[in-house]
Amino acid sequence: MLRTMRKHGSKWVLGFLVVIISVVFVFTFGFNSKGQADRTLAEVGSHRITVMEYRDAYDKAVNSYRKLYKDKFDENRLKLKETVMNSLVDKYLLLNKAREMGIAVSDREFTENLTGMGIFNRNGRFDRQLYLEVLRRNNLDPKTFEESQRQSMVIGRMMSIIQDNGAGGIDEKAAYEGYLRERGQVKLSMAVFDPDQYKDKVTLDDKELTDLYEREKGAYRSENTFHLRYMVIDEKSGVRDDQAYMDLLKSKDLAAYGKAKGLEVVDLGTEKESQVVSRFGKLKIQDALSGVGKGDISLPIRDEGKSFIFQVVDREEGKPLEKSEAIKVIRARVAAEKARMMARVMAADGIKNKGLRFTRDTGFLPRSSTAIPGLGAIPQESAGLFALSKGEVFPSPVEIDGKFYVFAYADEKQPDKEQWDKDRNMYSRYYAEMTRDAFFAAFKEDLRKSIKVKIDWKDI
Repeated sequence: MLRTMRKHGSKWVLGFLVVIISVVFVFTFGFNSKGQADRTLAEVGSHRITVMEYRDAYDKAVNSYRKLYKDKFDENRLKLKETVMNSLVDKYLLLNKAREMGIAVSDREFTENLTGMGIFNRNGRFDRQLYLEVLRRNNLDPKTFEESQRQSMVIGRMMSIIQDNGAGGIDEKAAYEGYLRERGQVKLSMAVFDPDQYKDKVTLDDKELTDLYEREKGAYRSENTFHLRYMVIDEKSGVRDDQAYMDLLKSKDLAAYGKAKGLEVVDLGTEKESQVVSRFGKLKIQDALSGVGKGDISLPIRDEGKSFIFQVVDREEGKPLEKSEAIKVIRARVAAEKARMMARVMAADGIKNKGLRFTRDTGFLPRSSTAIPGLGAIPQESAGLFALSKGEVFPSPVEIDGKFYVFAYADEKQPDKEQWDKDRNMYSRYYAEMTRDAFFAAFKEDLRKSIKVKIDWKDI
């Protein structure tokens, strides 16, 4: 492993990892209900990552990213669910490796670290009563907090070892090549294959549609309807969302609880599920209402320092569609699927047979681009698109916003040599840090090979 570690390198990446992993340690706004909270989402060696641990880390990450991105925050674009789960896995991979290497924190070191935290100091000295009060306000017991802090210190020590082994000198030639790739610009030609153009070429077999209906007819129903009430808890209310949830599980009376606690309760009346989802789009309310029956209370949904708790006053499940209506839905779905497949096949055939007609171009874009103006974000699997060189065609169709594109190199612009002379020192340092991404990826890959990791992604 140390050979792999020396081959690559990164203080910047490791520092960033510390920040990400620290999400799971200190002062998470509490959620302590049992049952679903104790369900296992992932296993790293002998350690279980529960719903509660994942949710606390996820909520804190959401709040941090919202402050950073503000109205541009998009958890799907950031792949936040995967990022948080992977950061939790990384945490336990590192702790496992640290235990294997005998890395630990002594009681003296831990005490010095704890008493040195300004948040627990009064008049310049550690105050145990203040310490206990701060933990109480954040719904943390001392044993849990101190164990988390010890883990944090162990990971910090592990990071130092990784940094020492991963440090390397600056390869100026490689840095210059990286500069050309990042600061250079490329223009790509495009051929477009829109599934809508193939819909009239799709043939549908009535027997196929009828067979699909017979196999799937239970899935074709009208919309569910809900009669919902909800209340909002914020940090100024003096009410903890987890405690409110536990109280409401007993009383089942959202209106009375809200009145007693001075919290406004809103009655939405009866609405279709699509209306409810649209109204609370950012909250992913469909997940919270899944499996929640008449009179039941939803788990708290947290968003920007607020928590929403819903009660299902009544709900009516959608009714099975008439056969003719269901077949209309099936027909539209199958036609769209076949048109999409036809567009993709035509694009792939064009690449293979070199029978393409490029009618548009991207204009000059930085080779580090992750999106194309007017089209959208580049899928992760097509990340090498802007690395095309003269005479090259990207080897597979790229799907963006439901359309398929074939891209080919058209032209490029290199940065000025004079600009490189100005940027040389700064960029070389930047490059030395950034290339250590590969080092850390290799380090984690080695850990995942030696420690069994199992993640139940479908429940995340």
